[in-house]
Amino acid sequence: MSFEYTEITDPLYVENKEKTGEDDYIMVRAKQYSDVPIKIPNWAPKAHCYTTGFKQYEKDLLEAEVYPDDVWVISYPKSGTTWAQEMVWLICNNLNFEAARAESLRTRFPFLEVSVIHSGSMSSFERVKNTARPRFVKSHLPVSMLPKRYWAVKPKTIYIRRNPKSVAVSYFYHSQGIHYRGTIDTFVRSFTREHQFYSPYHEHVIEYHELRDCDNILHLTFEEMKHCLPAVVEKVCQFFGKYYTPAELELLYQHLSFKSMRDNPAVNYTNPDGSQREEQFIRKGETEGWKRELTSEQIELLDQWTKEKVPNPEQRKLFE
Repeated sequence: MSFEYTEITDPLYVENKEKTGEDDYIMVRAKQYSDVPIKIPNWAPKAHCYTTGFKQYEKDLLEAEVYPDDVWVISYPKSGTTWAQEMVWLICNNLNFEAARAESLRTRFPFLEVSVIHSGSMSSFERVKNTARPRFVKSHLPVSMLPKRYWAVKPKTIYIRRNPKSVAVSYFYHSQGIHYRGTIDTFVRSFTREHQFYSPYHEHVIEYHELRDCDNILHLTFEEMKHCLPAVVEKVCQFFGKYYTPAELELLYQHLSFKSMRDNPAVNYTNPDGSQREEQFIRKGETEGWKRELTSEQIELLDQWTKEKVPNPEQRKLFE
């Protein structure tokens, strides 16, 4: 078996799992990770949170094909993934706004492993496998769980991160729109105990930033996209060897504005069953909205969590 499965025995999880709609969560640890080119001495991956459905997709995940002309966007959930995907797809597709509006981002940029956390009518691995090349692939997988071929092929990849307090708030509302039935306080406490999908959060971010000889990965942050989008676009254009005129780029900035993204049905996903969400997928797009959403106690909990989990001052800069 390539993965090790552990039940969650944390009292907070056990007490609330049925009320919150999280009764099928499980911790999964990769046992084969020697191909990961990581610089952390004596590194061994931790277990990450998924559902029990992960087990049926082990082979699909490990043996998923990866091509040199693939383009990947990877992140911990709710870190600006959708925004980055739309930017990358347009930059790589000659700013074809008409095509971007005509077809859902979910189709243009399929989510590789969504089947391991949400069941659907078709395997997400099959959907990606059947996507025409060059493929655009979304993933939230940690470094230890990427398909075997990823490290041999090293496709062009964008990794985007976001402040943990913003992630906590956005992740709560996102989960509430799909399955979560608990309060924001219970969610935040669960988040800091690493019992939300793809957690542990800090390890996810740090490990992608501690890879060796991976110039195929460009690191971005939600905050820099929000504060200086033109500079980020320039960086991404250089990464993909693309050039556009100032007038063309102005149209891209307008398309990627929060209002445009929020009003664009091609990037505002529906629920897994196809129904409309009560909460829009693109919600507020703020960098410090957590100041209004979180209590002082929740903010302190999240800040202390980061200090304890990330004692290295250089690595802690990733979470500012």
